[in-house]
Amino acid sequence: MQIWSGTHVDDIALSHLCETYSGSGERMEYSDFKALTDWYRETYGFTCSEDQRPAADGTCGPTFQGIARFFLSSNTFALMTERYDLMRYADVAFYCKYAPSQVDMRNKSNTCVDKCAGIANCNPFPCLLWPDQPLTPYASNWHLAESLFGGGAIRHVNCDEKTHVFEDFLEAVFGQTSYTHEWADHDIKAASREFYLTCLVDKGSNSYILTIGPILSIFGGVMTIMTLFRRFHGPPWPELGINLLILSLIMILFGFWSISIGTVSEISQYAICGDTPAPVSFAGMRYDGRPCVDRNTKGAESWNPFVYELSLVYSTYVVGGVMTFLSVVMFLGLVTGFTETMMGDRFGKYLVSLNDMPNIKLPFPHHQSGPTTTAPSAPSTQHEAQEAPRPAPVEPTPEPPAAAPAAPAAAPAEATPAQGAEKGGD
Repeated sequence: MQIWSGTHVDDIALSHLCETYSGSGERMEYSDFKALTDWYRETYGFTCSEDQRPAADGTCGPTFQGIARFFLSSNTFALMTERYDLMRYADVAFYCKYAPSQVDMRNKSNTCVDKCAGIANCNPFPCLLWPDQPLTPYASNWHLAESLFGGGAIRHVNCDEKTHVFEDFLEAVFGQTSYTHEWADHDIKAASREFYLTCLVDKGSNSYILTIGPILSIFGGVMTIMTLFRRFHGPPWPELGINLLILSLIMILFGFWSISIGTVSEISQYAICGDTPAPVSFAGMRYDGRPCVDRNTKGAESWNPFVYELSLVYSTYVVGGVMTFLSVVMFLGLVTGFTETMMGDRFGKYLVSLNDMPNIKLPFPHHQSGPTTTAPSAPSTQHEAQEAPRPAPVEPTPEPPAAAPAAPAAAPAEATPAQGAEKGGD
């Protein structure tokens, strides 16, 4: 859900936006831009730029800067900075074929150019691009909110469809002309390709932020499940899987912030009018100038197609993100509990419990102190003193009897005459 909505939040079909603008989903084509250019040349003519070569009648062809300045009238940022390369953020009238129903068709001369005659930095839209621009075949449409300092609604439109319109514009205005700004087919293709790539780059960072979170959660979940197999028991696979899951949680929260900036700011410009009567809401417009999201220009109940599609993508991303966030959190809890159990079963015999800690002998004898005797602690209470067992009386050890004095040594006996005679005979 998140991957789909993250890649579609800036990929809404151009037909939804044109249906909102004029009631019809058709886009501008080569013939429409050709009719606009021919009418302006015949009515007003084009001012020659410095690098143009005038024709035989002294007239010049259109310039890209001049046309871009006209269609970027609703983008104040582009006008103030003279960013005429921002045609990808041009007004919706540049992309949609029909004029909206609120344009007064009774006065054909009331074109966009006439509305801004003599007014600097004028935003004429919605209006008739040229007097013969076809009006919507439908009786009603919806008002679009203005976006003066950003891309607005056109930013969320598919880049490929916008590129087709831009290529038809270049072909009709600059292709096959006899002026200095004549564009060959390969020039138009190159400019269209650059337009397309620039549009993708503008949206790429937002799509990356919105999709990286769910992608990381998928990889983290798969890698963590793989650790159940013997081949992936050891490092770094368990730690890598858990770290990817934690990182995915961070990116999912960051994605909520990113999509809120890109879509909520656009949706919040519309109001739900409901059945409120005039003057609170009238003809699809709120009294404070906000367009009604649930009322068309005829005041009938009908939801704005573009805002509806944008809201659908946004709500899908939020719902999918909440589900992904909760599933990752629960998965982390299960995986962490299993890992602790597995570590205890495998390595418990190598671990030492707290009860065995006093019996451990340190490997360094010089750090061990000799046995010490501690005096018995005094009883804390009188009751303990009464119940404490009294030490048994120590009987005196009898001393051993004194040893008898040793007898004096006997005096040597005197020799007899017989013994002396024997000694003498010898």
